[in-house]
Amino acid sequence: MAAISINAPGLSSGLLYNNGSNNARLCVTAETSEFDAETIKNWQDEGFDVVYLPLDGGGKDYESRLKSVKEGLGVGENYGVVAFGEAANYCLDYYLKPMNASRLCTLVAYYPSNIPDTRSRFPLSLPVLVHLAGDSVDVTTIPTALGLQGKKSRKTRPINPGIGTGERLQLGYPAFTYNNAQPGFAEHDMEEYDHLAADLAWSRTIKVVRKGFSREADLERKWEEHQEGKYFASNISKTMDAYVSHKSPSVTYVSTLSGGIGTQALRRFYEHHFLGKLPPSMRIRLLSRTIGSDRVVDELYVSFEHSQEVPWMLPGVPPTGKRVEIVLVSIVSLRAGRLYSEHTYWDQASVLVQVGLLDPKMVPQSAQGVDRLPVVGREAARRVLHEDPEVEQEDYHNRLIRRANARARKNKSSQASQAGDESAAELKSEAEASLPIRQQTNGKSVQETRENNESHGNGDDDDGAATETESTAKSKSDAADRTAYVEDAADENGHS
Repeated sequence: MAAISINAPGLSSGLLYNNGSNNARLCVTAETSEFDAETIKNWQDEGFDVVYLPLDGGGKDYESRLKSVKEGLGVGENYGVVAFGEAANYCLDYYLKPMNASRLCTLVAYYPSNIPDTRSRFPLSLPVLVHLAGDSVDVTTIPTALGLQGKKSRKTRPINPGIGTGERLQLGYPAFTYNNAQPGFAEHDMEEYDHLAADLAWSRTIKVVRKGFSREADLERKWEEHQEGKYFASNISKTMDAYVSHKSPSVTYVSTLSGGIGTQALRRFYEHHFLGKLPPSMRIRLLSRTIGSDRVVDELYVSFEHSQEVPWMLPGVPPTGKRVEIVLVSIVSLRAGRLYSEHTYWDQASVLVQVGLLDPKMVPQSAQGVDRLPVVGREAARRVLHEDPEVEQEDYHNRLIRRANARARKNKSSQASQAGDESAAELKSEAEASLPIRQQTNGKSVQETRENNESHGNGDDDDGAATETESTAKSKSDAADRTAYVEDAADENGHS
């Protein structure tokens, strides 16, 4: 991408990196004339025209160049500023004055060493975000008495942990701190670069910047296209086309450490261990979806008969014929509108219980005082599937906790030897006793969609996913329920 000098007064030392798509101008500013090229490229990939402005000592010259950033914008067009280090100090103080914030639609400051009075308020129309790092920060205050402002004072104060796990600071403007991160954590070419802190700060920053420019991103489309390719079409092109091409995408199925890093590794993973490896009976139902500034989080109910090996979930386990019901959570991050990373989680202990590889009653002799492993089977997924807080239901939470507490009380009263152990099957039966017989389909059939694609002769060009008739879906769902409850009855009689 070529860099050209902006023909605007006072900006002879500024460089505009134009993506050729629009005039969403974003000024990135830091201390020196050279800055992290990857950060600039990331903003370009998101569709912004990036102006880089070095601080070069600050002062009136820097102020003049800041003012010139908005030169050349059309009617209704605004600009944003993302500032780092000492440049962030200057910008926070400069744009605190409403007259200086004309046409500025967003301001983000990375690890400034000096911030305005913590009670300060920026213009309501200006989204502001401050990322703090290190152990301390200077705070500039202006004492006020009888409506008159006194002389500015600057005091060094420790950066205390913010509230919650997100470490939000309760200031007059949105600010976050990052545990153990040091100034420079968001710049890829710095020794202080911290991948986790940088990614978290990026998610918060892109949200604020998009809000300022009123730019909404359609994050669902590429994710849905990817899911269609890997779950329903079994098509490697559809599966891989959704990934970023300018970065190294990654997928991790955490429970089994399956997946890969980089397009080549991901292609091998999908071709050899995923596509065509899904049981024909597999059904998937979306329970919830949360969409953030650069992430999509899916909660999926998945059920299948273990009729073939499933390498990404049960590697090396021959078919057991058992029914598996599980909830998967996928957390997907996107860059430039394409998939960048995916972390997928599920309860592997529950899967092992359901296929007969883990017996909750088989406790190591070294585990004194434990008579049952604190794991459950398919009833966990069913509870999530059927849970409705607005409908009165039997209390099914904390059964394992109550059982453990009751056993502890019995042991203390020397009655443990007379009490019969409550088996895993009894727990399961009790937990599922209040579940209704399901009258609706439990999700989209993976196999039927694949068969539908094959019957049309070309899965690549099929724009719509295959669907079932209501009666067919209902009969299949009821049959699956009957099978599951028969298995549960067998478990209660001691057959695992």
